[in-house]
Amino acid sequence: MTKGYQDDPTWRETQKFLPEPNQLTNQNLPDEYYLNIHGMNIHIDHYRHENPKARLILFHGVGGNGRLLSFIALPLQRNGFEVLCPDLPLYGYSEYSGKITYETWVDCATEIIKHYQDQDVLKTFLFGLSAGGLLAYQAACKSGRIAGVLVTCILDQRNMEVTKRTAKSPLVATIGKPFMRRIGGIFDGIKLPLKMIVNMKAITNNEKLAKLLMKDKKSSGVKAPISFIRTMMTPEITVEPEQFISAPFLLVHPGDDRWTDISLSRYFFDKLVCEKELKLLEGAGHFPIESPGLEQLEVYCLAFLHRNL
Repeated sequence: MTKGYQDDPTWRETQKFLPEPNQLTNQNLPDEYYLNIHGMNIHIDHYRHENPKARLILFHGVGGNGRLLSFIALPLQRNGFEVLCPDLPLYGYSEYSGKITYETWVDCATEIIKHYQDQDVLKTFLFGLSAGGLLAYQAACKSGRIAGVLVTCILDQRNMEVTKRTAKSPLVATIGKPFMRRIGGIFDGIKLPLKMIVNMKAITNNEKLAKLLMKDKKSSGVKAPISFIRTMMTPEITVEPEQFISAPFLLVHPGDDRWTDISLSRYFFDKLVCEKELKLLEGAGHFPIESPGLEQLEVYCLAFLHRNL
């Protein structure tokens, strides 16, 4: 079985860009193990707590992996929560075979939730960073007993304006999206660097960190099959926001996000009929590691979690 993050240099380099309280050290590393989900070995970072108030499952987006969520997982654990960060297929150290689509992500997330819910009666919250925001929403729609959904953005790629403004360029979206619809699954097995398709250089406002991540084949430098890219741009939403009443919803949007402006999240967020709240993270980029936004992220998340325990 593939080894985990213990010998991976990239995530250790990323820690240098975080404030000290948010950094992983050899003394506070998560447990690492694998779950078998539909024949795939899904790598899990597990931040355990002796007496957890609730469980949080954190989903990364198309530029990250589970280990890169440590910046928020660690303070959540420190405040009494059990936190789980899976590597979704194509990313990190998860092992997979066969055709991977965006629906694979949704099914995988749903099965991960079920696995832990079957173990105990702890309340389960879902947190999604970037594209993980819509994934968390979709998983909440398919899962029972979700106590709350927290996201940094919620991007509905069915909306062409969202696709244009998150793609590498509007031209890539204008030509690429209709083309992929027309060709269907003909070229599904071909892999492309995602940084050719989406505006990956804006994943963080720190240029050095962005370059580091885009070189990493397990995060922003990943190559994804056209099957995944095509279905990510045309997701199947089983419950529209106008009908979503399954859980309260918190949008903690970075205030200086140079990739996904808050207006793109509001296309979806404003339609939600559930109990919802919007908070801006001052000075924080898409990967929200800057002050005071990072500290605000912790405060807003903890307030939401405690309200809904």
